Amino acid sequence: MPARETWCPRLWTGLSVVLAVVAFTRSSGPWRVAVEGLSMAPALLPGDRLLVRPARRPRRGDLVVIRDPSEPNRWVIKRVAALPGEQVVAAGRALSAGAGLVVLGDNGAHSTDSRHYGAVPLRAVHGRVWYRYAPAERCGRLPAR
Repeated sequence: MPARETWCPRLWTGLSVVLAVVAFTRSSGPWRVAVEGLSMAPALLPGDRLLVRPARRPRRGDLVVIRDPSEPNRWVIKRVAALPGEQVVAAGRALSAGAGLVVLGDNGAHSTDSRHYGAVPLRAVHGRVWYRYAPAERCGRLPAR
C-alpha cells in the first residue's frame, strides 16, 4: 500500500504538468494557418501553409494575422505599413495609424485593408507570420520587408 500512495500523486502531478503545457502552447502559439486569397501575392500564395506566433509589438514590414474589422469571425494576413503615430501614403491617399496600425495587402488590387477600414487596433493582432512550411519548394522564414 505505501508504494501506491506515493505513485498516484506523482502520476497526477505529471499529468497535470503535461495538460498545462498543452493548454499553454495551444493558447500562446505557434499556430498553423493556410493562405486562401491573393491579397498578399506574390509574397504569399493560396495554398501556402504558415506558422504564426504571438507578436506583442509588431514592427513595420511584419506580416501579421489580424481579426478582420469587417468580418470579426474571420482572420486575415496583412503587412504592417505604419505603426502608432505614423502615417503612410497608399493609393495616393494618406493613412494615419493613430493609436493602432495601418495594414496593407501586398496586392492592392485584391486586398481589403486599411485603405477600406482604416487603422486597426493593436489588440486585433493575433500574431506574426514567421515561417512557411508548405509547399516544400517555398519553405522558409518570412522576413519583414
